[in-house]
Order: sequence, then C-alpha cells, then structure tokens
Amino acid sequence: MRKAWLVWPVVLATSVAVVSSYAGAEWFRLMLAMAMVYGVGYVTGSLLIDPKHDRTSLALGVVRLIAGCLLTSIAFLLSLELALPWFSGPLALFALAVLLYRREAFVPPDIRLTLSWDAVLAGLAAVVLLAPPVIAALRMAPGAYPPVFFNVDVPYFLEQVHALVRADSFPPGSLSVIGGRRPYHFGLHALAAFIARGSGIAPHHGVFLVLVPMFAAGIVAAAVVLARAISPAVPFLVAVPLLIVPIPTLWYDFSLTLVETVQAALQVQSFDPFQRLAANWEMWGVSPNIQNLAAHFIVLASLGALANAPVLGWRLPSFLVGSAIVFKSPAGIALAAGFSVALACRAALTRSVRALIPVGGVAVVFALVYGAFWILSPVKGELRAIVSPLFQLAYASSHGGLRWFAYDVIWLLAPALVVLPALRTDPERRSLPWLAFAAGPFIVVNLLQLVDRRRSFGISSMNEDDWRQVILPVPILLHAFVLSVVGRRWEQVGSGLRGGVVVMVALAVIPSMAAAGRYADVLINQPARAHEFADNHAIGEALAVIQTRDTLLVTNDLRYPSYDHPRENRQMQIPALFGHQAFAVNYMYEAYPFSEERRGLQRLLEAEQWTSAIDDAARTYHWTHLLIRKDSPHPEPIPLERVFDNELYSVFRFKPS
Repeated sequence: MRKAWLVWPVVLATSVAVVSSYAGAEWFRLMLAMAMVYGVGYVTGSLLIDPKHDRTSLALGVVRLIAGCLLTSIAFLLSLELALPWFSGPLALFALAVLLYRREAFVPPDIRLTLSWDAVLAGLAAVVLLAPPVIAALRMAPGAYPPVFFNVDVPYFLEQVHALVRADSFPPGSLSVIGGRRPYHFGLHALAAFIARGSGIAPHHGVFLVLVPMFAAGIVAAAVVLARAISPAVPFLVAVPLLIVPIPTLWYDFSLTLVETVQAALQVQSFDPFQRLAANWEMWGVSPNIQNLAAHFIVLASLGALANAPVLGWRLPSFLVGSAIVFKSPAGIALAAGFSVALACRAALTRSVRALIPVGGVAVVFALVYGAFWILSPVKGELRAIVSPLFQLAYASSHGGLRWFAYDVIWLLAPALVVLPALRTDPERRSLPWLAFAAGPFIVVNLLQLVDRRRSFGISSMNEDDWRQVILPVPILLHAFVLSVVGRRWEQVGSGLRGGVVVMVALAVIPSMAAAGRYADVLINQPARAHEFADNHAIGEALAVIQTRDTLLVTNDLRYPSYDHPRENRQMQIPALFGHQAFAVNYMYEAYPFSEERRGLQRLLEAEQWTSAIDDAARTYHWTHLLIRKDSPHPEPIPLERVFDNELYSVFRFKPS
C-alpha cells in the first residue's frame, strides 16, 4: 500500500519522544536531527543509489540513507578545508539530489512486510549480536554530559566531535593539546559534528542517540542486501548472523586463547571457561567502538554494492570503497586492496580487461579523498609506509605461532569446507573473486608497515598493532566468500551437507551471541565491570562550573580512570565531556615537537610544593583553571581561588594575566 509510508513519521516522532525523555535531550532538537539525517542521508543518498532501485527494499533504503550521510560528512570536511561555511558542501549535495530527482528523492521505500520464522529468528540473532554497542550508547547518553564511558577510544572520539563542532578550518585544533593539529580519519566525527551544529543537540546525544543506532541498523541492512545477492537460497537465519559476526578477528590469537583458557579452567577444576573468555570482551568483538561499528557497515555495504553492481551501477561501490579511508583508515586500505585484487581475479577468470574498469573509479575517489585530507592538508601526516615483507606472518609466528593463526582461518572457512565435496562445474568460478577480496588485506599487511614519524619526540609512537588493524575486515570478507560458495551449492546438495553447514555456522555464531548477551547483561546490571569503564560523575560536576569558551585547563592527574588508572598520559575526560580546551592532557595519542616541554611543565603540578615556576607557566601560556584530583600528587597549599570542591576534585581559577 503506497500510503503506508505515512506511518513512518508517527513512529519516528513517538520513538524520538521516548528517547529524548530518557536522555534529557530536547525533543524538538532531536527531531530536527532526525530530519537532517533523512535529508542529508536518504535524499542526498540518491546521488549514490538511484531512487528507482530501493522502492521495495527497506534494507537498501537504509544503506542509501547511511551512504548519503557518509557523503555529506566528506562535503562538510571539504567545506572546512576550503574555508567555506560549514553547511555549504552538504547543502550543495542536497540541492543537486533534489534537482536531479525532484520528488522521487524524498519518497521512502514502499515497504510490504512479509514476516517469516526465518526472518524473525535472523532478526532476533542480529539484535543480540548488536545489542552491546547500542546498550553502551544508551548508557552513555543521558544528561548534559556522558555519565560514563566504555572503551577508552570513545572519549577520544567524542573529543574530536566537540572540536569539529567549533572548527572553521581543517584539520580541527586539538582539544587535548592546545596548538596541536593532526590529520586523522575524521569522517564519522564530522557526521556527528554536522548533525550537532545543524540541530543544536549536544554532541554526545548526536553520537549515542543517532549515530550508534543508525550504524547498528545499517549493519543488519547491509548484511541482508549482501546475503540476497550472493546466497539468495540460503535462509536468512544462516546468512545474516554469519555476516554480522566479526570473529575470529585474526587480530587476536583467538584459537590459542580459547584452548589456553579451557585448559586453565580444567586445571583449577572449575569448568566455567566461558566466564574467563567473556572477560576478554575485545576478543569477541563486542566492546563498543564507534569507528569499528561504522567500518563494519562500510565493509558489508561495499560488498553488497559490489555484488549488486550489475543492477545498481558502480557509483555506490566506488564511493564506499574509495572513501572508506576517511572513516576508518585501516578498513579503507583493506577495502581498496581487496577490491583491486578481486577485480584483477575476475579479469583473469573472464580474460577481459574490462573487468578492471571499476578499479579506476575507486582509484579516483581514493586519490581525491586522500589527497584532500592528507596530502593537501596544511598539517603533514604522521605516518609513512615502508616495505616490510611478511610483517603480519612474522608477528603471528612470534605471538603463539602460525598454526594457531591457521586454525583461526580454518574456523572462518569451515562452512564452505563442508560443501566442497559437492563441487560443481563453474566455468566463471564466481566465488573466487570473493576469496581474492579477502586476500587483498593480507597481501598489503605482509608487504608494508607504517612507521610513526613522531618517534623522535620521545613521547608516543604508533604501535605495530595499529597497522595490523588492516586485517580486521578479513573475517567479514571470508564469511562473504563462505556464503558465496554455500549459496551456489545450497539447492544442489542434500540435507546432510546442509545440516553440516548449519552446524558450522552455529559454531561460529552461537559463541558470539553468548558473549554479546553476557556483555549486554554486564552493561545493564554491572556496568562497572564492562570494558574500560569510567565513571564521569565526579569530574563532570567539576568541569560543569568551567565555561568552555576562552578557558584553558591544566590538571595534576593525566591518568585515565578505567581499570584503576593503568593508562597514563591520556586524561581524555576533560576535552570529551563538554569540549573544554586542555593545555596538554594526551601524550599517547597525540605527540608534537613541543610535547616534552609541556610534559615538564605538567610535572610542576604533581610536586608537593607550589613554586613560582607554576605562576610563570600560567602567565606564559594563559592558563585559566586548574583541575586537581585529590588522591593524586599535587601541591599543598594552592594559592589560587577555589571555585569548586567535591570528594574527588577541586577547581581553582588562575589570576588573569
């Protein structure tokens, strides 16, 4: 029924009312934010997916909406780089979409729900698998500032959103280190900042109430689009959860850790190995990381766009693969490499160079995005690539051994191995390009390595694990290959082999569902036990008395509070809660030539006595406020005006210089 789309605004308004009441966000502003998402997402997304293609597909409509948002975020960043009004790029894209498609650009999909047990159960499995990031986001959303944080990367993400909200140039100035600017994959931060600037909602509301649920829904939608294209005969309950599960990640020694944990549980005669395994939440891929969530969507959507390219055209896959680097750099490198290798494989199989033409489109998009935000950026990049043969394999060999890495790969391929006896004649070998896609990231990470130019600063250097993140998308890529193999044989094999595939998929999915369910329970009932939990109430009360404009904060405590303060030199709560400008509180993620000098000045605030050197530094650098954590070393007494005090923190005001 064509007028069924009129129900959506009512459902949306009701949902927004409930969420805004829970989070303490203004209903009107949150509703405006959702309207912006529809405009710059779904309408602008028509530039990537012609409106005629998603009329009866809700899943494709969701992919179009998020792809349009990603395109808008790049336009927002380009506006800053070109010193144009922040809204000019997104508005130009929106106007172009309306000019090209007029009313058709606004019409949502005509949804006809035909529920089946297969779809319902697949949906429930997806809800369980994606519950942790959504529940964590809802935990972090209420109030004028995030009451808690989960995962140390979340406050760093939110800090950069605050920076982009007030930025008028690119790259934005650092809020952790005054005077610091660095190139970074700001794409997702830019989307949150654009929504916050346009609607007026708080940045953390834009991130936790809009972005996280949207990308969680996008992962499911992209999985459905991909499954329909490469394995239409395979039940959704088998295909969709398999595409959502990102483990074994190949970033951790998954099989080795599994075996060692079970052995340890047996030795102490307390056979609850999963309790021990579940404590390592990152190994199961359930720890909330906003950029990883977006990368998961981009990988699945890119594969779905590639599989549907004969129908949808090459605009969407070229954009998603070519621009992914600005949303999650390792995922962008993995996709660009995998896409090129996959199409090279297809060209070799079909003996036609025409199959390589789309690589040119991806290369153009990649070059434009990388050139705009890294090469032409006024700030030089921090990293350079060097040739390092067999880098990743050498790492795997020295951390557990290659056989455990091989076991992880076999685990990922197991459902496809079940149906290999039913190998059918396939002159086009249509599954091989999917395997080649997964091989692309392996090739890159075993040919190159990144070196951090900041090593000479003596503060921070890039960990080799950061470069190995290039292989994080590989489990998803291999699962797509598995579904391609299984999908081509599903209707030809007997019930025995089908049952074998279902068992192998269950072995891959059910442990992840159990871990996700367990972590969701922890987030709801015992949040202090969650991964890298930080309670922001005490510091939030202290920071709330300091205005965010024309202030510069220093502190005596640079520890991040999760796990009883083991993470030093990264006090990310100060810039993340309200967007305060700090003098220098993050020496691990951001290092500059002046960082050593700043760290020396910082130590003055950790001494037992107040000295004139502190007053000199305050006058020189225009410090306005001092945040003291009482259980951390600090001078006594402090000859400044105290403006706030609670059990853990005191705030002092420096005399104007």
